[in-house]
Amino acid sequence: MSEISENIIFKRNSGEKIEVPQKFVGLKNKQNGLLAVNFRTPPEKIDDIKTFFVGFRSSEPLTYDIGNTGKVKCYFKGISPLLKQTSETGLEYSFLSVTLQEEYE
Repeated sequence: MSEISENIIFKRNSGEKIEVPQKFVGLKNKQNGLLAVNFRTPPEKIDDIKTFFVGFRSSEPLTYDIGNTGKVKCYFKGISPLLKQTSETGLEYSFLSVTLQEEYE
């Protein structure tokens, strides 16, 4: 039995993947099976995430796996502009939102 990992893994069909610690990721279900994946990270961590998702075409398939609990098939829908923000405590962070469409079988 594998242990639940602390990361969420996003993987393209080409095999290219990125692992992001769960503490930097927020998932929000929207209407019609859409999922907003919100990345809130220290500024030095956002570039790899942005680079990974910027290359996607609309409706390109990918999977995500939360902590090795199983792959979820979905399609890329879009990416928000990168925002640089400051928390209530004065820490700078970067915010990026990616929209995915979950695949129904």
